[in-house]
Amino acid sequence: MTQCKKTRKAAACASRAWVGGIAAAVFSSAGAQVSQQGVSPGSNTARSFVDASIVRDSGINQPLDLLNDFYPMIQVEISKRDNIRRRSDVQEDDLRTVVAPSLGYRTNIGRHSFYAAYSGIYTYHDDFGGEDSQANSLIAQLGLDLSRSWNMNLFAGVGESFEERGVSGSRGFDQLIIGEDTGPDETEYEYYGADLVYGRNVSPLNASIGFERYENRYTNNFQGDDNPQGSRDRKTDSVHLDLSYKIGAKTSVFGRIQQTDVNYGRELNSLDSEQTDVIVGLRWKPTNALSGVVGIGTSDREYDDGAREEFDDEIYYVNLNYMLNPFSTIELGASRAVEEPGDGDSDFYVSDFLGIGWDHSLTPHLAFSAYAKWIEDDYNTGREDRFFDYGLGLDYAWKSWMTAGIFYGEIDRDSDLDTAGYDDKYFGIRLRSDLRSLLKGRGSRIEPAASFGLSKPSDR
Repeated sequence: MTQCKKTRKAAACASRAWVGGIAAAVFSSAGAQVSQQGVSPGSNTARSFVDASIVRDSGINQPLDLLNDFYPMIQVEISKRDNIRRRSDVQEDDLRTVVAPSLGYRTNIGRHSFYAAYSGIYTYHDDFGGEDSQANSLIAQLGLDLSRSWNMNLFAGVGESFEERGVSGSRGFDQLIIGEDTGPDETEYEYYGADLVYGRNVSPLNASIGFERYENRYTNNFQGDDNPQGSRDRKTDSVHLDLSYKIGAKTSVFGRIQQTDVNYGRELNSLDSEQTDVIVGLRWKPTNALSGVVGIGTSDREYDDGAREEFDDEIYYVNLNYMLNPFSTIELGASRAVEEPGDGDSDFYVSDFLGIGWDHSLTPHLAFSAYAKWIEDDYNTGREDRFFDYGLGLDYAWKSWMTAGIFYGEIDRDSDLDTAGYDDKYFGIRLRSDLRSLLKGRGSRIEPAASFGLSKPSDR
C-alpha cells in the first residue's frame, strides 16, 4: 500500500502525484490531527483521537509504513502572542520560539520488531523568561513474534513535560505560587506495559489483553509530594481486553473493556478512584476517499472517598477523513471523555470536543490548511469553560526535505470562573524538516523475515 493511500493529508498525495514525491514526506509530516492543533484538549480526549485502535497505542503512534531506518525531524516556530500567559486580567504580548527535534529508529531483530524514538519541545520567550519550558521524551516498543497466531508488544517510556497555560483542566494563572517556582506546571513521568495479541493476519478474530502502569510527578509550584493536601502526583494502573472482528477487507467491529485504578500522592482529600470503561465501535474504509472510526460506550468512575461525586455517563469518539479529490482532504473529529481536574475544588470534568480541518494543495509545492475547534468542559462543581479555537496556515515545500510556512490563530475561552477566561491571538512563521533524505541509504527497504510458515510480506 502506498503512502498516499495511508496518509490523511491530501497535500502529501497531491505532491506525490505532481512531483514524484519531492514534497510528499514534508507535507505529510507538516500537519496534525485537528485535535492536536491550537489549544490542547484534555489528555484523555487528545489520546482518543490518536489511539482509535483495537490494540493499545502505548504513546508511540508509529506510522504503519515505517521502513527499517532512522527518522530524524525538526520543527521551528517563531510567533508573536497577544496574551503570552493567557491571563484574564491583563494581556502581555511576547515573542515565542519553539524548537521541536525528534529522532525515531525502527529495525527488525529476526522475526521481531523494535522501535525507539526521542522527541523534545524547547520553548523560549523574549521578555518573559520565567515562562521558558522544555519537554523531553524517550519511548521504545519491542514486538515479539511468538507464533502464527500470537505476538506480544512490550513498551516503555520516560520523560519530562509541562502543562501549557490555558489548556483544558489547567490551573488558573492566579492559582500559581508567586515566587521562584513560577511558570507552567512541570512534570516527570514514566510508564511501561505489555499487550498479548491473538489473531494477527491469520484470523478475522483478533484479541488483545494488556496492562499499563503510568506514574506522574509534579516538580514545581508545590504540586508534588511536598504538598500533601494538594498533591497531583499519581500512579495509574490499567488492564484491558479488546476484541475485533473483520467483516470485510477494510472494515471491522471492535470492543474494549478497561479497568483503571488511580492512586494520588496526597494524604488529604483523596481523589483515588476506580474507573471502568466499556466501548464498542466500527472501523471502516469503504473507499480510498473515505475512512473513519467510531466508538461509543460508558465510563463509570467511583472514588474511594465517599464524599466525592461519582461519574457514570456516556463517552464516545469519532474521527472521519474524506478526500474530496487527490488534492483536498477534510477531517471531522468529535469526542466526549471524563478528565482529571487541575484545580483543588473539582472531582472531575467532562470534556466535549468537536473539530474540523481542511488541507488543500494549491500547487505542487504550496499547501493551505485550516481548522476550527469547539471544546466545552463541564466541571462537577457547576463551572463551565467554553473554547473556540481556529487557525490558518500556508506551507511551501522549497526543498525535498524542508518546508517554510506562515500561520495565524486565535484561542478564546469563556468561563464561569472569571480568572479562567482569556483571548489569545497569534501569528508566526515555521520551518519543518524531514532530515531522512539527507542520510545515506534512504529508501532501502529491509524485508521482514518470514514468520512461522507465513511468507514474507512481499510474497503474499
